Amino acid sequence: TMQRIEAYQVGQARPPVDAGVEVLDLTLGAAIERALEVNLELQSTRLNVLLQDYGVRQAEAAFNPTLSTNLSYNNATQQTTSQLDGGATIINKRATVNTTINQPLPWAGGRLSTNFNNTRLETDNVFATRNPSYTSVVNLSYTQPLLAGLRLDNQRAQVQTARIQSEITDLQVQSRTFNLTAQVQSLYWGLKTAIEQIEIQRRNFEQARQLLGENRVREQVGRATRFQVIQSEAALAAVEQAQLNAEVQWRNQELALKRLLLRGADDPLLKQTINPVDTPQLLPEEVDLDAAIERALGERTDLRQQREQQRISRIDVDLARANSLPSLNLTAGYSLQGVGGDLFQRDNLGGAPMLISAGGWRDGLQSIADFDSPTWNVALNASVPIGANPAAAARERAQVQLRQQDLTLRAQELGVVTQVTSAGLAVRNSYLQYEAALRNAEASELNLEAELTRFGVGAATNFEVVTAQTQLTQARLSVLQALIDHLNAITEFERVQRAGS
Repeated sequence: TMQRIEAYQVGQARPPVDAGVEVLDLTLGAAIERALEVNLELQSTRLNVLLQDYGVRQAEAAFNPTLSTNLSYNNATQQTTSQLDGGATIINKRATVNTTINQPLPWAGGRLSTNFNNTRLETDNVFATRNPSYTSVVNLSYTQPLLAGLRLDNQRAQVQTARIQSEITDLQVQSRTFNLTAQVQSLYWGLKTAIEQIEIQRRNFEQARQLLGENRVREQVGRATRFQVIQSEAALAAVEQAQLNAEVQWRNQELALKRLLLRGADDPLLKQTINPVDTPQLLPEEVDLDAAIERALGERTDLRQQREQQRISRIDVDLARANSLPSLNLTAGYSLQGVGGDLFQRDNLGGAPMLISAGGWRDGLQSIADFDSPTWNVALNASVPIGANPAAAARERAQVQLRQQDLTLRAQELGVVTQVTSAGLAVRNSYLQYEAALRNAEASELNLEAELTRFGVGAATNFEVVTAQTQLTQARLSVLQALIDHLNAITEFERVQRAGS
């Protein structure tokens, strides 16, 4: 008489292990934690945040002050054509040290410039009253655009755009993190299912092998025909093939999970066998579609990225509008000049020089400090293009792109509503399917018990027993798969509220 099939608790199976291969017991939480730490694609995405930070710094550097220094020496010999030039041949030796600081301002498009110029001139001109002479000039100027460039210019637009791009990069990291977590969970439970399939097929194989042995004994005593034995052998071969297929699926599923968990090609995990030790547990999930849709429309990373792109497009529109205005700049300047050096007096025009007072470079600086020679100026510069204005065309183009992005966002929002609704329905439907699979498995257990009892007393054929075994195997697989599908549906429902694909 065939042995009754033993009770089977789903979730207790262990993966097949080759000799010498290390087994790594892995919980779902540990798998997710490892993936978030070592996953190469996620690490690469995180580096984009650092790259974008440098991009922001680069854009902001346009408003750093610039220091320029010029050192020069000039020795010039000039032949004159008039005795009023100060000699038949004039030799001027000029040394200059000039320093300029330019500061673009990050508001209103203004630009501040400060110059400190110093010149030392030594000459043999007979008319010179200071020789050598030192001239120092301090100049402060400010340029303020009144139309184009007042509200926005290229530099400020680049800074604003770079900062928004940095926020988009942060959202991309969040999206990758959400999606990676969901991927790991789905593959983890998929690996668990694959291992359970192997165990179920193994048990089915043992049952089919036992049935074949019983039929061979029955054939010897004349209670079974040769055809029944052949049927049992064919059933055993089919189950053996199913078991091999289950092992192939297991290896593929394990490799897919490992790909998300490996640090690189030399990671020891690649050669280990993963044993997913967690058992899927039924989780209560209340599906509130209205709240889920509201959350998705406000928090989904892909929608938030699209809204950030709209902000960039609005900046492009504002910049194009600003650039299409006429150029009108107000410039104001204030300067101080000082002169120093040995002061000479000549009796007559071109006469012998007589030193009145000794001096030098500090005399000019003191004159500047005393505000002896101030100069100020104000200028208004205007520039208006004649004919077609390319900036106006750029403005219209930017406005069209903004309207296009608005339509894209609305279409995305509609897709999100549909996706969240579908995911919510999948949670409900998967739970109903799980309950149905449980009822089917219970009925299949009872059916096989009845067939084994009938077979023991000769009231059932081996074909009926094999059929009942196959039905129970499929029922067990359906229960496990339905539970996994329900858990994955819950994960997907959570994911689509937070991130796009």
